[in-house]
Amino acid sequence: MAYDHGAFRVRNLEEAIRFYTEKLGFKVLFQVGSEEFGERGVFLEYNGARLELIEKIGVPYEPVRPEPPYCPHLCFETDDMDAVIRILQENHIEILDGPNEIPDSEQWIYFMDPDMNVLEYIVWMNREKSGGN
Repeated sequence: MAYDHGAFRVRNLEEAIRFYTEKLGFKVLFQVGSEEFGERGVFLEYNGARLELIEKIGVPYEPVRPEPPYCPHLCFETDDMDAVIRILQENHIEILDGPNEIPDSEQWIYFMDPDMNVLEYIVWMNREKSGGN
């Protein structure tokens, strides 16, 4: 078994695509849609990680502001938290929590997209503890 993708519901697919591509650097892989299921969506990719965004056709969606522990969320690894914070600030993206740190282990930050889907960036400070290579 292998991980394929995560998915978030969005209010407006075009606006969500702009957020992820213009502000976070994702690339559009392909768009999908099904009148039968009343949905349309897009698959995005960032550095090998795939994300599906789904909009229900004709069904209003009012997301709820997330609360700790910010689950579910999608997490991306970075090696430069300062650069991530700069990108978020330059793009007027609200930081929900962080940066937080467990010394000699990890540093992380939570933020959200315009549809209040939670994303996280993490820096693993000790590869042996993280299980990474």
